[in-house]
Amino acid sequence: MSKGCGCQSGIFRWFTPPYAGLFYAACCIHDDDYDRGGNERDRKAADLRLFVNCFRKIAKSGFAPAKAMWCALVALCYYWSVRMLGSNYFKYSG
Repeated sequence: MSKGCGCQSGIFRWFTPPYAGLFYAACCIHDDDYDRGGNERDRKAADLRLFVNCFRKIAKSGFAPAKAMWCALVALCYYWSVRMLGSNYFKYSG
C-alpha cells in the first residue's frame, strides 16, 4: 500500500524528507515495488527506479539549473537512504 515519501514506522516516521510533495508519485511507486517484494535484485531495481522517477520529475519541472541540481542531489539522498535503511521494509520472498 503506497504511503508516499518517508517512513511510516520507526524513529524516522517523524521526519518528512525534503521535496516529499515533488517526489510523491515516485515514492508511491517505490512503496508498491517494496510491497510486491522479491529478492535482493528486485529491491535494488526498485530503489534505482525510485531515483530514475525522481529524476524524471525534476527534468519535467522546468526548474532553473541550480534548483534542478539541488533536487537531483536530494533525489540521490533518497536513493542512498532506501539502499541503506530500506531492507527492513522490503518484502523478501523465500
